Amino acid sequence: MRFFEVLIDILQFIFEKIKALLAFFLQLVIAIFSKLFEKFSEIDVPEKVIFLNTVLAFFAVILPVASFRFPRLNLEWYVNNPLAVYMIGIAILMFASLYLRWRFFPWIRIIINAYYLFWVMYIQFGEGLTKAHPHALCAGYYLNIIVPIVYILASLPGALAGGSDFR
Repeated sequence: MRFFEVLIDILQFIFEKIKALLAFFLQLVIAIFSKLFEKFSEIDVPEKVIFLNTVLAFFAVILPVASFRFPRLNLEWYVNNPLAVYMIGIAILMFASLYLRWRFFPWIRIIINAYYLFWVMYIQFGEGLTKAHPHALCAGYYLNIIVPIVYILASLPGALAGGSDFR
């Protein structure tokens, strides 16, 4: 009888610790989201656009950019963005630039996004996206064009105003 009592006490202890750990993680997630919401509510409209466009940037990374079919095998293959790793870096830079506010950052945003936009379109026009013919462009390709354009348009007011001072 003593063995079962000890076993029940151990299981109860483990259950309480798991419950406390889950409560801690839930509080941590709530604190992170509340800090993000506070930061989101105190920034300007163009920076809010950059903040929200970062979510689209991650979809631009994971969505396929082209598809092609093997009719005899009845298979459809998808091609991922060869420049996806750069879009991840751009999204991190754009998100970080909301916190690091230097005078030259809006111009860096514009230059990097214009450079990425040039290469995304160059790969398609240079037929470097896929050698399979015929292939169809997917939503991910268009998202890889829209995201840098939105980033550029959202960075223009800060660049034309001369950027912001050190904070």
